[in-house]
Amino acid sequence: MPVTSTALLRMLRECKSLRCLLQVHGRLTVSGLKPHNQLLNAYSLFQRPNLSRIIFDSVQDPGVVLYNSMIRGYTRAGLHREALELFRYMSEEKGIVPDKYSFTFALKACTGALDLERGLGIHELISEMGFESDVYIGTALVEMYCKGGDLVSAREVFDEMSERDVVTWNIMVSGLVQNGCFVEALRLFRGMCLSCVEIDHVSLYNLIPAVSTIGSKDVCRCLHGFVVKKGFSSGVSSGLIDMYCKCVDLDAAECVFYEVWSKEDSSWGTMMAAHAHNGCFTKVLELFDVMRNYDVRVNKVAVVSALQAAACIGDLEKGIAIHEFVVQQGMMGEVSVATSLVSMYSKCGELEIAEQLFANIEDRDVVTWSAMIASFELAGHHDDALSLFRDMMRTDVKPNAVALTSVLPACAGIADSRLGKSIHCNAIRTDIESELATATAIISMYAKSGLFSPALKAFERLPIKDAVAFNALAQGYTQIGDASKAFDVYNKMKLHGVCPDSGTMVGLLQTCALCSDYDRGSCVYGQTIKHGFDSECHVAHALIDMFTKCHALAEAKSLFDKCGFEKSTVAWNIMMNGYLINGQAEEAISAFRQMKNENFQPNIITFVNILHAAAQLAALKVGMSVQARLIRFGYSSHTAIGNSLVDMYAKCGMIESSERCFVEIRNKDMGSWNIMLSAYAVNGLASSAVSLFLSMQENQLRLDSVSFLSVLSACRHAGLVEEGKRVFKDMEERQKIEAEVEHYACMVDLLGKAGLFNEAVGMMRRMRVKASVGVWGALLSCSRMHCNLWLSNAALCQLVKLEPLNPSHYDQEGRLGDVNNGSRIKKIPACSWIQV
Repeated sequence: MPVTSTALLRMLRECKSLRCLLQVHGRLTVSGLKPHNQLLNAYSLFQRPNLSRIIFDSVQDPGVVLYNSMIRGYTRAGLHREALELFRYMSEEKGIVPDKYSFTFALKACTGALDLERGLGIHELISEMGFESDVYIGTALVEMYCKGGDLVSAREVFDEMSERDVVTWNIMVSGLVQNGCFVEALRLFRGMCLSCVEIDHVSLYNLIPAVSTIGSKDVCRCLHGFVVKKGFSSGVSSGLIDMYCKCVDLDAAECVFYEVWSKEDSSWGTMMAAHAHNGCFTKVLELFDVMRNYDVRVNKVAVVSALQAAACIGDLEKGIAIHEFVVQQGMMGEVSVATSLVSMYSKCGELEIAEQLFANIEDRDVVTWSAMIASFELAGHHDDALSLFRDMMRTDVKPNAVALTSVLPACAGIADSRLGKSIHCNAIRTDIESELATATAIISMYAKSGLFSPALKAFERLPIKDAVAFNALAQGYTQIGDASKAFDVYNKMKLHGVCPDSGTMVGLLQTCALCSDYDRGSCVYGQTIKHGFDSECHVAHALIDMFTKCHALAEAKSLFDKCGFEKSTVAWNIMMNGYLINGQAEEAISAFRQMKNENFQPNIITFVNILHAAAQLAALKVGMSVQARLIRFGYSSHTAIGNSLVDMYAKCGMIESSERCFVEIRNKDMGSWNIMLSAYAVNGLASSAVSLFLSMQENQLRLDSVSFLSVLSACRHAGLVEEGKRVFKDMEERQKIEAEVEHYACMVDLLGKAGLFNEAVGMMRRMRVKASVGVWGALLSCSRMHCNLWLSNAALCQLVKLEPLNPSHYDQEGRLGDVNNGSRIKKIPACSWIQV
């Protein structure tokens, strides 16, 4: 039975796939029917503008309706320039008068292309033809101006519209939110409620980001109440959870979650993201386990949040389990999931696995590239980070603010200001320098490179200076050790009326820790409580760290035990490091055992800390038991772990074990070589130290001041005068490394022990830095060894001036009593220990 033309046209409207559409098109052609407009619209729905254009070109004199359909087809496919060119051709060259649909579609193309200049021209034409009162054209104009950032023109068009539907209101509210006018958006929404417009889900979704940014819990509750009143709770539950999380009201977020959750609901992923946003990573992993146990459908948002949580607490074992789940579920093809795996492995110290995963990702986007660049930077591989950035620039992927904020720290890491300036130029050329994240990264890069003139210029160019920008500048001063100027920046921030954020508190606490300013640190602690930041994990961590570095271990322990924040592996690590800083290695080991008893998973930093404790105590058994655990966890070849093992065995006198651990390090950094050099030096193996140093030079490694200090120390212990002089000369003349006071102390000791006092004194006179206790102490020791009374007295006088309360500077013939403050001088008892 032949199919009628009516049936064919109905089939055309009901096509669900491109293949079906092509079949119907063929049958229409055979039947002699030519519904050009319907076919053109059908192909545009499948975003096949090339096929739509073939139909369009087959019509000899297409009218305005066909032009409109073709313009809309281009716009749907994202070919906005082609749409605008066709509109120009129709109206200017063909002389066809546009109708209201022509203008609506053309304005949408201007919005998509962000071509405000062309849009203004079309707006003038609309005004001439009297179409401004049309609700569809007015709405399209409002959207174009909002997306173009011209809120004044958008509001003028909106206010002049005689008729506004819910779409018009939603677009205006959304435009205000997107341009940062959150309070104005709330006012407009109130006006929308007072008008007779029926509010829908989109209206509420548009408003949630504004409420989240304002951060008022009262406003959150008002909006939530409105949602319940209108009966939209289930439809916007994920948005409500996200809103409460951004306003740091996790209890309310959980209440919403438990009211609406089901096995198929997306709110699981939102709730996990909310916990991750607030640093509650343990809860994220708990939710993930619940999802798996109850067969809840796990989406990529949930997986990404779980991987982020595992990365942040350094739980490699959990990360591997999530990776296995991802493979089972066939989610490796999701770029966001693969990118999160790259970040997780790199943050857990498995850079090689991260590199392998990155290499296997086929459709890498800018986020993937940025994640791998950040991974190299996190591991201290600055050159690799910059090399990968260059590789990205050779592809079709264009760097955005995220990519630049990932690579700029690498420039500071290798002190390559020239490359940093080049990337800064790229940011200007691609017009992303003005983005706050990029501008802040540029300020941070210059500041951390010690280039404060361009950093200040970049800072002054910022149209809006927020807390993040002030934090970046202040942290640059903190990094170079200038606490005074860092505090000045924070004071200026206060004078400018900029509200501090949690990052400000962390920065202030780090600056207090730098100068061991307990009083100021305590004041900052009060400010964190006042602003409600004390419960945030990273602020609590900074507080504990500050107290330990101000030698206030009791306060640090009290804060740690209060647990006003979610205790984590990071907090334990900070506490252990605090014990080590204060010379309480036994307490650090005790904390490690307690941490295990409370079922916290140790990470790489934990093992580095415990190995340092073993090294301080020369506790070989502890070190060896830790190494056994490292082998079981698969950490033993990690760079930081390998470096700590080399150091621990060296300080326990097991130089052969140090050498074996050094060989097993897969990715040796400069620290690895320097630690091995120091190991040979402290064990008196000068020839081995010199041999390793020469090997480093032959391999063209970038030697630093620590490398030279280690080899000079080895030469000093072995009395290798000529070798020491050659190394010192090579450092200053060939490597262009300025000698520090420690290098001079080694050379003075080396020359003095050889009886070369003229050379030793001459070197002290040539010093570019003030002689320290170490330098004068070396001269005193050597002059006494060679019975040079004049020099020993001169050195002793200088030492007494520098450290009048140090009893070791005084001999046993009663000179202690000659000192005015002799009663205050107390001899520190010596100690020794054995391991049982």
